Amino acid sequence: MNMRWLRGSRDGAPDDELLEPEDAFAVQTLYRRYGQHIYARAAADPAFSEAIAARLEAMRNLLREQPLPRVSGTRTEQMMMCGYLLGQTHALLQNLLDAAVSEDDGSSTRTPDTVPVQLGAMFQLAFDAGLLKLETPAHR
Repeated sequence: MNMRWLRGSRDGAPDDELLEPEDAFAVQTLYRRYGQHIYARAAADPAFSEAIAARLEAMRNLLREQPLPRVSGTRTEQMMMCGYLLGQTHALLQNLLDAAVSEDDGSSTRTPDTVPVQLGAMFQLAFDAGLLKLETPAHR
């Protein structure tokens, strides 16, 4: 069965574009929806920016310890990074769902900033891999 997801516009009103689930949760889609807000917040809040940098360094260390398989060709390496980042998105969503479903016993170590920090680090990895490019106002 082929499932498709309706992509909502930035103001919450749905538009007519349907996306496959892997596209709906891809780093490019998440960046279009949340990137501007996260980077504006990072520019305004040094502690938030430092938290993103620390999370990014942890992700880079993990990738150094357990690198993605090396294959020739930039496009294939980008596809491997897309898969890795999609897995990161899945883990992020799973943690959010677990927290929402489980009883709040006060033992949760997740803070509200965990999600935007994780996304900010994922966006930076995507920029490093060439999966995202900064857009000028004329290219939006």
